[in-house]
Amino acid sequence: MRPLDEDLEAAQAFHGHLCHGMVMGVRMARYACRELGIDDPRKNRDLIVYVEMDRCASDAVSVVAGVTLGKRRLKWVDYGKMAATFVDLSTGRSVRVAPRPEVPHAGRDTDPLEYWKDWTDEQLFSCVPVDVCMPEEDKPGSPLRTAVCARCAEKIQDAREVVADGETLCRACAHGAYYQLKND
Repeated sequence: MRPLDEDLEAAQAFHGHLCHGMVMGVRMARYACRELGIDDPRKNRDLIVYVEMDRCASDAVSVVAGVTLGKRRLKWVDYGKMAATFVDLSTGRSVRVAPRPEVPHAGRDTDPLEYWKDWTDEQLFSCVPVDVCMPEEDKPGSPLRTAVCARCAEKIQDAREVVADGETLCRACAHGAYYQLKND
């Protein structure tokens, strides 16, 4: 595993600044990989990570673990928690890492490197073994199947379609989209 300062520098370069969330995310990823016995996560094509927040720590986890959404090795589950689950497909082992409840919230006026330097990973985080049921269509690789939405005619990959009243629909057409088409 590369040195902590190199992971922090890489995360900062990617994200644009170094804050408490970045330090925590870097340390979470390093701790989980160490627990799973993964020496160089950036070269491990069997590592899948589920992040539970869309904040700074997720960028840090992505950089340190070498996982991205585009390679289907980073998954986002919107729980709003600073936590992540690391899955090693080659061994079947998974751990979930989250800050311990007693860990204080660091103020914005404190230096994140200085603030967290004396905390061990075991003091900062719980790291518990978990089971993750991952369907084949969620794993990295080419799409296993493609469908076409009966309403919008857009392609739907990886079993994300919905069948309602005999119609194959994308989730946006079936349940409503986050966007609305403009009527000019």
